[in-house]
Parts: sequence; structure tokens; C-alpha cells
Amino acid sequence: MHEVGVAKEILKVALQNAGGNKIKIINVELAEDGHTTVQSLTDAFDLIAKGTVAEGAQLLIKKTDAMESRVSDIEVEK
Repeated sequence: MHEVGVAKEILKVALQNAGGNKIKIINVELAEDGHTTVQSLTDAFDLIAKGTVAEGAQLLIKKTDAMESRVSDIEVEK
């Protein structure tokens, strides 16, 4: 399940940048790797984010031709 590893990295980056605030939205640029779909990544993220400030956060995923996926921005509750 490649998407679990990607979801863990997204969560790690989001948590590092949230400053302890509740995360509402995470913008993700998803590299086309032939394995990860938007739905599978969303499902994996929802599973691993449980119990964190990212639980319930919405992933806004945009496919990209870049070599690596990345978090481009996060929105938190203030």
C-alpha cells in the first residue's frame, strides 16, 4: 500500500507546519506514480490522521507531473 507511506509523509509535514492548531485543509500536489489514486490516498490519510489535529482535514489533491508529491499549503483553525 504505497499510498499509506505517502499519507504518512503528508501528515508529518502538515503537523510540523500546523503549530499545534487544528488542520482544516491540506493542499497536496500528487506526483503521477501509477499506483496512488486520489481516493486511495484520501482513504489512507483519513485512517492515519485519526487522533491527531489533522483528523477530519480535507485533502485537496492536484495531480502533477513533478517527480515527487508534496504538501503545497495547509489551512488551520486559529
